Amino acid sequence: MLYVLSMLMMFAAVTIAAYSLVPARLHAVAVRGLPVHGVDLSRLPSIWFRMLFPLLQALAPLTKRIGWQTYRATAATALQRAGLEGVSVDHLLAMKAITAVLTPIVASMIFSIFRNPLLFIVAGIGGFYVPDRLVGDLRKARERAIVRALPGAVDVLSLSVEAGLEFLAAIQRLVERGAIGPLRDELATILNDIRLGTSRAEALKGFGQRVEISEVSSFVSVLVQADLLGASIGPVLKQQAERMRVERFQRAEREGAKATQKILIPLVLFIFPAVLIVIIAPVALQFLARSR
Repeated sequence: MLYVLSMLMMFAAVTIAAYSLVPARLHAVAVRGLPVHGVDLSRLPSIWFRMLFPLLQALAPLTKRIGWQTYRATAATALQRAGLEGVSVDHLLAMKAITAVLTPIVASMIFSIFRNPLLFIVAGIGGFYVPDRLVGDLRKARERAIVRALPGAVDVLSLSVEAGLEFLAAIQRLVERGAIGPLRDELATILNDIRLGTSRAEALKGFGQRVEISEVSSFVSVLVQADLLGASIGPVLKQQAERMRVERFQRAEREGAKATQKILIPLVLFIFPAVLIVIIAPVALQFLARSR
C-alpha cells in the first residue's frame, strides 16, 4: 500500500510540475472535451483551480442548491479580491466538498493515527476549510503584487501627465505597454468602468473597494479629492510617487529587520548544534581516550 501511495504521489507531483511548465496555449489540451464554458484557465492564478476546474464545473450545479447566503456574500468578495476570474462560489463549494472527502482519506493512508474515527472527522473538517485558506493566500499574494507595482506605475503616470497626456490616456498607455499583473488588470477595469459611463471618481473609488490596501486607499482618496476640487492631477501624481517611493524603502527596511529575526530560528536549531559538535566532539573523544 505504501509503495502504491508513494508512486501515486510521485505521479501527482510530476503531473503538477509538467502542467505548470507547459505553455498556456497548450493548457486547453489537458481539458479537451470537458465543459469549461469559455473560462480562460491560464488566467487563474492557482494551479489547483486550473487542474480541478472541469470537475468543479461539473459539480457546480449540485452546490448551487446550497443556500448559506452569508458565506456566499463573503466568498464572492474573497474570490474577486483573489483575482479568480470565472470561479464562482458554487465552484468553491464544490472544491470544499472534494477536499473534505479526500483530506481524511489521504491522511489516514499516510498516517495511521488518522484512522481513529475522531481524528478522521477532524481531518475532514480541516480539509473543508483548505480552499478558503487557498483563496486567502491568493488574495494576499495579489495584494502584495499590487503594492509592489504601484510606485512604478504612479511614476509612469506622473511622467506621462507631465509630458502632456490626459490622465485617462496615461492609464490607457500604461495598460497597453505595462507589465502583466494584477495592477494592470485593475487599471483596465477602471478604464472599462469609465467607458461604460461611470465617472472618474466613482471608477477610482471602485478600485479602492476592490483592493482594500492602505496604500491604494490613500492613493485613491487623494486622486478623488483632486478630481472633485478640480486641481491639476500632475503635481498630485508626482507627490504620490515620491511618497510611495519612501514607503517602499521603509517596507524594505521592515522586511529586512524581520528577516534578521527569523534567521535566528534555523541558526539556533541547526547551525549552532552542528558547529558545537564539530568543535566539542574531538575534545570529548580525546578526553575519553585519555581517561581509559
